[in-house]
Amino acid sequence: MNNLDIYNPTFVRDLFNEMSRTYGFTNFVSSFGFCKRWRGQCVAQVPLQPGMIVCDLMTGMGECWPPIGTALQAHGRLFALDFSPEMCRRAQANRAHLAPLEITVLEADVLSSSIATASVDGVISTFGLKTLNDEQKIILAQEIRRILKPGGVFSLLEISVPPNCILQIPYLFYLKRVIPIIGKLLLGNPDNYRMLGIYTQQFHSCQKFTSALRATGLCANERSYFFGCASGVCGYKPASQSA
Repeated sequence: MNNLDIYNPTFVRDLFNEMSRTYGFTNFVSSFGFCKRWRGQCVAQVPLQPGMIVCDLMTGMGECWPPIGTALQAHGRLFALDFSPEMCRRAQANRAHLAPLEITVLEADVLSSSIATASVDGVISTFGLKTLNDEQKIILAQEIRRILKPGGVFSLLEISVPPNCILQIPYLFYLKRVIPIIGKLLLGNPDNYRMLGIYTQQFHSCQKFTSALRATGLCANERSYFFGCASGVCGYKPASQSA
């Protein structure tokens, strides 16, 4: 399968629809709980405050909502976008755990959403970037700039390939060979989890996406987590920048 196929929105949507039943628990087990820790660190990179309007892009099942809710102290509004119907369905079921935070789940393509221009104070996204090709990342960077208010902040996170060559070999072996076995043991499709390793190897790190954000005029800085096993980018839209 070539790269064009694996980044096709229909392919990615079908992949996550099928994975939705086992995705959350498999990720937690296979990452030894680091995925939860990294999500919290991603949110903590930016100063979210009570009363803010926040957008969680490629929200999955809403795994990043708890740290966002803690930062907003249940005062604010959260828009959560994902184009997988099954992920959105499971996210809707998780809303009750974060009452009274106002959460709106939108089944929408993150590259062409209905979120109004310059309408949100913060953008968060975790573990979705790897499913975008370079052209799609440029569109996403433009969308983040579009929906952020001047002075708005953003923080994104993705599993990545560590820069240390010695660490890369066992790490990629674990991603591409061991995690599919874990997925199978947890009643998932091992071929689906094998795709996550392929996406990660192709993605490599947030470096290119950081450049795409800067090209739109956003201030962006790359972050590294646990020796580069995950990477992120955070920053803000200059207050002087128009929509």
